[in-house]
Amino acid sequence: MKHLLSFGALVLLAAPSAFATDSGTALRRLERMQKAIAAQQREIRAQQSEIDRLNRALGHTPATRPAAMPAPIGTRLQQQDRKIDALVAQFAAERDAMHPAMPERAHADIPNGRLTMTSADGRFSAALRMTVQYDMGYYMQPAYARRLPLGPDLSSGGNFRRAQIGLQGTLFGDWSYAVRYDFGSGGSNGAESPGHLQQAYLQYDGLAPFAFRIGAHAASTGMDDTHSSADQLLLERSAVADLGRSMASGARYGAELVYLGERLFASLALTGDKVQGTGAFDEQQALAARLAYSVVADSDWRWVVSSGGADVFKIADGASASRPFALKNLSELVIDDNTPAFASFSEADAARAWDWNMESALARDNLMLQAGYYRFGIDPGGAGHARRFHGWYAEGSWVMSGERRGWSTANAAFTNPRPQADFGDGGGWGAWELAGRYSTLDLNDHEGVAGSPMPSGGARGGEQRIAAMGLNWYPNAALKFMLQLQKVQISRIGTNSVTVPAIADADLGQNFGTIALRSQVAF
Repeated sequence: MKHLLSFGALVLLAAPSAFATDSGTALRRLERMQKAIAAQQREIRAQQSEIDRLNRALGHTPATRPAAMPAPIGTRLQQQDRKIDALVAQFAAERDAMHPAMPERAHADIPNGRLTMTSADGRFSAALRMTVQYDMGYYMQPAYARRLPLGPDLSSGGNFRRAQIGLQGTLFGDWSYAVRYDFGSGGSNGAESPGHLQQAYLQYDGLAPFAFRIGAHAASTGMDDTHSSADQLLLERSAVADLGRSMASGARYGAELVYLGERLFASLALTGDKVQGTGAFDEQQALAARLAYSVVADSDWRWVVSSGGADVFKIADGASASRPFALKNLSELVIDDNTPAFASFSEADAARAWDWNMESALARDNLMLQAGYYRFGIDPGGAGHARRFHGWYAEGSWVMSGERRGWSTANAAFTNPRPQADFGDGGGWGAWELAGRYSTLDLNDHEGVAGSPMPSGGARGGEQRIAAMGLNWYPNAALKFMLQLQKVQISRIGTNSVTVPAIADADLGQNFGTIALRSQVAF
């Protein structure tokens, strides 16, 4: 009788309730039902143990043991057990169905020092990005340089080449973004500039492998131009790549369509003025494009060919009716705001400017070689003589510790090696890399000879040749130290356009060396 009463109470508890008004009430009711079932099962087990104890006390063996209880009661208990099992299964199903689904939570991680937050469904993310580069350098000039009108005393010292921080991530799965602010680091002229926006763009990725980007960003024009500033082989890009970048890329407003394949990279961009552009009444407008293909890409080898360039079809208006356009380079080292652009040319009134390049790179294991040829042109307005310039570079890398340089599909360019064992982590020493480069930049065109007037339509922008060697140390994936030596040779014939001071037809060339150190944190 006791079993039947307990079972009746259990059935009443199990009956669906019309008074459960919310999920919280239903859950509390299910918990009471489960506790009642557990108590009933404990009582049955206790009663069976008592029956077994009494049989042993009476000396009953299994063969002589009488029936534990009359058949009708045993049958009812068996039925009760089956119903209890069925109720347990029913309760579990109801609990799973009625239990409010707990939303998955967003999570945060710090891969390689970069704080990254991602939503539970992966459709939203935000990653903290930072690049800080502090450069120190020393110029080794000959004594005769003090008598020269161009660069008589290059100022050794240091500055923050870059001090950038920002966010990068995804929105609604198919969109990505990046915003980066530069806190007053040394610009392309070496001077400490006020804080300014460096990058801010929105990109649609829903048509992969195509992507469309709009905002302030650096359009791709070449292999040595496109890689991240944190992944540079030496302190600065090659002179010719930097010159091509300055014409229509770098931090400029614009829109870009990109194809990002495993082997093929293609981009076409419409670019405007620089983010910090001032002094122009109408912004510059240009088309920039690049095509790169990995002919070989496997675990050991990568061979890449790349071609790109830009067409500045609309020169920004100056303060007068003229449209000036200038090409200049700071000898692949930017630490001094007093350093002149030894190789430079300015057209007072230009109708159009352009450049194109051909580059190739070959990497095997921990060795990498890369080279490129660049061609530049400025077409003046009216019937003036078109200017044509050129230059090339060849560089290489040997990662002495055995790692290999990475590859970025997003940029179609090489990246820093990742240390196999971080410095200080179990006795590791990080990654060590030897790097070297030779580059030339020739901004002369029908320049004539020193001591004679420049021929009509000529250009005396100078010729620059730089040999550089570097030792790079990567303690871990976020830190990098770069020691660089340079030998710089400048050949330039002066004209009346030289203003510091003006000396006509003089030899302005000089040779000097540099030693520089960069400390970098980037993630």
